[in-house]
Amino acid sequence: MALTYTAIETVTLSSTQASITFSVIPQTFTDLKIVISARTNQSSWNDNSIVRFNGDSGNNYSSRRLNASGSTADTSSNTSQDGFYYWNFVAANATSNTFSNNEMYIPNYTSSNQKSFSAERIVENNSSTDNMISLIAGLWTGTSAITSISIAPFYGTVFVQHTTATLYGIKNTV
Repeated sequence: MALTYTAIETVTLSSTQASITFSVIPQTFTDLKIVISARTNQSSWNDNSIVRFNGDSGNNYSSRRLNASGSTADTSSNTSQDGFYYWNFVAANATSNTFSNNEMYIPNYTSSNQKSFSAERIVENNSSTDNMISLIAGLWTGTSAITSISIAPFYGTVFVQHTTATLYGIKNTV
């Protein structure tokens, strides 16, 4: 089965912005993929995110993370959260002009079942300890088809200029 990717929407910020929302998601694809290169104004070297599907801010998200940072590896879990928090972005005190890279894959986003997703993140800084790479498995317990996705910095107040996010629709073809 071949997979075909179609860019549904790309957002490139020409100035700061508090969040990025994909609000017109066609229900004609099999899966979704988000690719984001981001930086926030948080006053440290990195910032967490909050991702929500369909504006759902109830305690309906859980995730498990495998993380490597510097010479340390760890795992952690979160349950009953009001959004997905494990994506990280480079922030104001990181190496100048450096942006983090994050991806999320959401299979079967139109189904009436709970939605699983996988994500990865790479956040780097010119330091031997201020770098991280993570793989994340998550679950949204909502059973509605995903029709919108919002992404926002958690500690910072805005994404900075040149942050870019693309939402792809993926179809399985025979």
